[in-house]
Amino acid sequence: GIIRAYLHGKNFERSASVASVSVKNDSMKRSPSSKTIRIADALEEYLGKPAQPRRLSNSLDSLIATLLSQNTNDRNSHQAWLNLKKKYSSWGKVVSAPARQLAKVIEVGGLKNQKAARMKEILQRIKKDTGTYDLGFLKKQTNDEVIEYLTSMKGVGMKTAACVLVFSFGRDVFPVDTHIHRLCNRMGLVKTKNADQTFAEMKFLVPKGRAYSFHINLIRFGRKICKAQNPLCGMCPIYDVCSFKEKDFYASRNVASSKRTKQDIDFMILDNVE
Repeated sequence: GIIRAYLHGKNFERSASVASVSVKNDSMKRSPSSKTIRIADALEEYLGKPAQPRRLSNSLDSLIATLLSQNTNDRNSHQAWLNLKKKYSSWGKVVSAPARQLAKVIEVGGLKNQKAARMKEILQRIKKDTGTYDLGFLKKQTNDEVIEYLTSMKGVGMKTAACVLVFSFGRDVFPVDTHIHRLCNRMGLVKTKNADQTFAEMKFLVPKGRAYSFHINLIRFGRKICKAQNPLCGMCPIYDVCSFKEKDFYASRNVASSKRTKQDIDFMILDNVE
């Protein structure tokens, strides 16, 4: 009915960003790069190979949790998620909650008013489209169809849609946030201007079956070694293959050990959504 008509077509206004990253044209597909494989191998040797949880998270839970994770760290966004689930026993109660109350509940995650408003809009939209608060119908859709549907909602970008595909549907998709975008460009895997462009490029470069591992390890690596400011190049396991122009400068400086604990480095909100 309405979902199939929506996904296939005529009422959907594809945004420019989604159009630019669509994978409809098979002729554009390329093989994984040897450099990406070398980096993925090195990070697994250095950080271990992360195992995806056998129990995948509910897709609507993943969507809302990823919304809460925007512009904050995983610890704060996870606390916002826990507060939300403790306060409201159903998504219907979230929709009917006063906006100020909802914002107060999730304020630890930052941007409380914006996130509260978008959360309500997203939930209302899903209820209108499906008659319930459930995204289960997306399991049968292709990656492109899932991305098109989710990114048509205000506040849901490519990264959020990709996270739902990975963490709820177990798809071999490589989500790209601003941090992974930075790392992929710094290492010389791509030369792109924003995260959506990096997503479009990296989907061809990541080895098959390793998107989850590479995604998680890049996040860990960015927290532990390849920091935005003052990267610890002297401790870097991929120093020889990295294209970062300033790596010699940072490697020559006195290297201070990371202040983050292993628990902080390893914690991923979407592996902890229940």
